[in-house]
Amino acid sequence: MSKGWRWFLLAVLVVWTVFALQWTDLGCDYPEAYLAVLRFGTPEGLEFLPACAG
Repeated sequence: MSKGWRWFLLAVLVVWTVFALQWTDLGCDYPEAYLAVLRFGTPEGLEFLPACAG
C-alpha cells in the first residue's frame, strides 16, 4: 500500500471517529455509534433518532 493510501485511510478513520463521538454524546455505545454514522450520518438536533433505541 502506498503512502498516499495510508494517509487517506487514516484521514477517513479520524473523520468517522469524530462523527461517531457525536453519537456517543447522545447515548450510543461505540459500536452502535460507528454503525449510526454509516446509516444516518451525523445526528441533527434533538429529535428522536432510532440509531440507539435498544
